[in-house]
Amino acid sequence: MSDVTKVISDRIEERGMTITTAARRANMTPELLSRTLNGARKLKADELVNLCHVLDLTLDDFSKKRLSYE
Repeated sequence: MSDVTKVISDRIEERGMTITTAARRANMTPELLSRTLNGARKLKADELVNLCHVLDLTLDDFSKKRLSYE
């Protein structure tokens, strides 16, 4: 799991959401999001933007500096 998908996965869990709910709100299929989070496919830029909106994530949430402190 990449740092980006870890942040997304962690936020889904923090929000008490299912992958299905997060995916549908981000205009993705649950299967597509699951494959992305499992590293079977790369996340596209538009998908990242949609997920950030749904999960209330900012670019700061993905910065290496922030990730290294957590």
